[in-house]
Amino acid sequence: MGTLARAVVETSGPDGAHPALLAAFGRLRQLDSLLSDYKPDSELNRLCRAGGGRAGEDLFRVLECAQAIARDSGGAFDVTIADRSRASTWRDIELDRRSRSVRLLKPAMRLDLGGIAKGYAADEMLRVCRAYGCPRALAAVSGDIAAGDGAWNVKLEASGQTPTVKNCGVATSGDTERRHILDARTGQYVEGVWLVSVIAPSGMLADALATALRVLGEEEGRRLAARHKARCWFRRVG
Repeated sequence: MGTLARAVVETSGPDGAHPALLAAFGRLRQLDSLLSDYKPDSELNRLCRAGGGRAGEDLFRVLECAQAIARDSGGAFDVTIADRSRASTWRDIELDRRSRSVRLLKPAMRLDLGGIAKGYAADEMLRVCRAYGCPRALAAVSGDIAAGDGAWNVKLEASGQTPTVKNCGVATSGDTERRHILDARTGQYVEGVWLVSVIAPSGMLADALATALRVLGEEEGRRLAARHKARCWFRRVG
């Protein structure tokens, strides 16, 4: 996924933490081989080259969530953003849950999961820690966070607040000095320079919502967040 990751585990001793962390980072490497748009032989890129096919559970789960947010945001979130010509959109992806199959309806479609896969990876790292008997854990993949049991102080870049969270996902999307967020509906950069922070039930949902809210703006974004039982903060930085 071309980024950095870290994890923190709270245990009574190192014997429990070490195997949990090894397994969590092993799971992250596995997901990188499946969901990366940088690696030519990732499952995602193989699927794109083939124009579709049967997807593994991880890839299908991420695409399913991505399509749900795309529908609910009117295309503000769209994993076809890799196509800057906008010859294809999220509507050109068809999913069949029963067969776990994916159809890409336009030729040479490219998908970019950068706005959702990191949150999913953090969720999965946390799930592995739980499976190893370490529920008091936090995983962060490029700043997209999945927090487990316990009490975790997480700074929200958009508000400057540091709330104590647990069993949720936290993500921030936006710009710091210049615009770099694209609106998939137009292929143009979103106006203004903003930061948006989101706390949602999962890391994957927080990751996708943060991107969608940045594109939608504050008024529409707050409505979308509320529909998904998420909290959000907006801050204009330029």
